[in-house]
Amino acid sequence: MGVRPSSLVVLGVLTLLSEVTPARAYEAEVAATSDAQFYTLRSPWGDPIVRRRRYTQTLALSVYDIQGDFVPFGPQLSFKARLRLDADFGKEGYETNPRQPGTFVPDLVQSPVDVMYAYLEGRNYLGGFVGFRAGRQYVTDSLGWWSFDGGLVRLTTPAYFQAEAYAGFEQRGGLPMLLGTERYASDGVFRGNRDELELNQAPYFLSESKLAPAFGFALESTGVHFVHGRLSYRKVINRDRVVVSPFPDTGGGFQRVGGDRVSSERIGYSMRASEPTLGAVRGSIVYDLYSQVTSERALALDGYVTERITVGADYDYFYPTFDGDSIWNWFTHSGITTLLGRAEWRPSRRFDVALSSGVMVFETEGDSGSYGTVEQQDRDPDRSETGRLSDWVTNLAGRYRWSDGGAGLRGTAETGRRGHRFGGDVMLNQTFDRGLYDALGIVSLYDWEDGLRPDRSATSFSWVAGGGVRPFDETRFGIEWEHSTSRLVGQRYRLLATLDLTVLR
Repeated sequence: MGVRPSSLVVLGVLTLLSEVTPARAYEAEVAATSDAQFYTLRSPWGDPIVRRRRYTQTLALSVYDIQGDFVPFGPQLSFKARLRLDADFGKEGYETNPRQPGTFVPDLVQSPVDVMYAYLEGRNYLGGFVGFRAGRQYVTDSLGWWSFDGGLVRLTTPAYFQAEAYAGFEQRGGLPMLLGTERYASDGVFRGNRDELELNQAPYFLSESKLAPAFGFALESTGVHFVHGRLSYRKVINRDRVVVSPFPDTGGGFQRVGGDRVSSERIGYSMRASEPTLGAVRGSIVYDLYSQVTSERALALDGYVTERITVGADYDYFYPTFDGDSIWNWFTHSGITTLLGRAEWRPSRRFDVALSSGVMVFETEGDSGSYGTVEQQDRDPDRSETGRLSDWVTNLAGRYRWSDGGAGLRGTAETGRRGHRFGGDVMLNQTFDRGLYDALGIVSLYDWEDGLRPDRSATSFSWVAGGGVRPFDETRFGIEWEHSTSRLVGQRYRLLATLDLTVLR
């Protein structure tokens, strides 16, 4: 399978744009990254053996001051785009063969290309009150990291707040001409192009042949440095006709549903308030209107004891929610609560150390104390009550820096009734000849135990050695070698080569 024709068209357009000679006062920046990875993974069960030969290339173009000469506080027009090729030449034929259902991966493309973002942005229009974006773009707020194709309008008022409204189509995979990915859609579904599949082939793989309309708005504070808040709302609609169940009915047929229906609908609020001599408070909350539950809650407190010591506490609650078409909506699932206390000490500009410790609480259906016992295996679990499992978590990190390098230590410990996970990493980096060369070394050791699956308990040891060279300004070529070993997977090796390049015009 090769690169899609539409991918070559977009690559050609970006290349031509990057070769345009400035005719007026605008400035252009071209950046490219190249990453090559070679590794082989053996399944803990011995088969299959996964071989990967990945090559990831990105090409970015930024053009500023398209409107003409820059005027302070005047209208500004810019264009930004980034294209990504994420090829894998190690894929096997059985991974793309529908006649081998045990190993077949639907819609697996050897050399997929996606447009990460491509938008025209305007600022300070209509007296400085109006801004806009048109094209593929990101939205980042309490509702998460999200991408859509469409338009966004922002109104900034003199009353210390701004309003945003946007509409378009959620970025999704399966529509070749749009060069999109599924990574920004809601969890719990697997979508793509089913044109070459029969209805009974991979019925869990849902059709994605129609655009998914989306719209939202946000109200955000602005102009007040010590406090910031943002209220966000977003709704996405599913329109494709999809299989209701991944299993056939008694007659061997599959029931399907179509028409417009909710994919996701959520509203959230986040805030931050700070006082430089005292501390800061951050919080957020998200309500899922489709599932009718509060899916996320978070609160963090920071206290600036001295200029070198900061203490704090974190509360975080997460309840998993899924796309409206996901079968996981019908299964029982519960939330996870995390409570942490933390402290950071910075005795000098070169040295700092941070410590956090607390508990993670997992809600369960039924009595968690009987999980994995012989008595439980002989009868169905009692679902009449809600149980809780607790894990104690501790994290330690420290760094020491010198003029041309640094060293770091990171450790973690998590233990509870179901098992444990202990381990840490030691990292060392050094530059030579005024930054022309650099070197990296990492040693990692982890041990874990699974109380429900004792045969999966193991100790893992890994090490990484790498280096790089900067032959020109804004350019770096690097290479890393990684070796990991444990009794479950044997020996694992990975070779990573990177090239970062930026050109200013």
